[in-house]
Amino acid sequence: LNHAMRGTWSSRAAAWARRSVSSSSPAAPARRIALSGCVAAVAAGVATAFPSEAHARSAGGDGWYVKPWNSFQAAPETPDTVPGYERVHVFRRTNYTISLFTTLRDRATGTAAFTEASGKLAGLLLNEALALLPFTPTAVVTPVDGATYLGMRLPDPETEVCVVSVLRAADSISDVAMRMLPGVSVGKLLIQRDEKTAQPTLSYCKLPHDIASRKVLLVDPMLATGGSAVAAIHVLREAGVPEQAIVFACLVAAPEGIERVVKAHPMVRVIVGEVDRGLNAKKYIVPGLGDMGDRFYNTPSAPTPSSQ
Repeated sequence: LNHAMRGTWSSRAAAWARRSVSSSSPAAPARRIALSGCVAAVAAGVATAFPSEAHARSAGGDGWYVKPWNSFQAAPETPDTVPGYERVHVFRRTNYTISLFTTLRDRATGTAAFTEASGKLAGLLLNEALALLPFTPTAVVTPVDGATYLGMRLPDPETEVCVVSVLRAADSISDVAMRMLPGVSVGKLLIQRDEKTAQPTLSYCKLPHDIASRKVLLVDPMLATGGSAVAAIHVLREAGVPEQAIVFACLVAAPEGIERVVKAHPMVRVIVGEVDRGLNAKKYIVPGLGDMGDRFYNTPSAPTPSSQ
């Protein structure tokens, strides 16, 4: 396997070298930038538009051209989709993410370790959720040799993005979002599930007045029956937010919940950490991780015979 990986890497490096050489030759017009009014370039599989030829020339004069230093790397990708669901994604599993989920799911894990692991997973989840937002291709000049880097810019967190958390467990994710996106607008919903009927009830709602014009990251760590998620999305829709502007992010989901959200709001994108096997008779996710809010905030309920 290591030999194969080295061979693959060598092939990519060689291909990159050939592209680098060809990019400086007269026979490579696609690499040269000389368009009136607009300059276009391609790097890492992303088409990028510059506002003017003058902007491009400022990076290196008349002979300026783009040589993508990272052209051997794969183009940016969205998270993998869940089979059967075009707009439902699951973030990439690694030994590291599995170890974090192991900590969360272990009933012997204490509050400190649980909080630490959930915070790390929330950061990974938000990283994947943000990848589903529309980005603006952009070019910047680096401090070294006036080189140009072709990249992306996130929508402005203060004016174009809103994180909405479903209290209280979702604050474990929204708090991380506030650190990742300083100044981001945060909305709050309190949707409580009746333990007898498993139906959701909206008890509190506080959203920014201009939420209809923002991209919304709706966060809730657990997606069980899907009732709370569907109710939360309904509240956002009533506030004027288009379905396609909503990304719902959760750490653990049951297939029943995914199915319910997709049927009720087919244009919403969903990003999941892990998909569990299903719900038990009490509508709890199995294998699950218990009550996220109680474990995160160290407010355990009285033990029951089934939890001993």
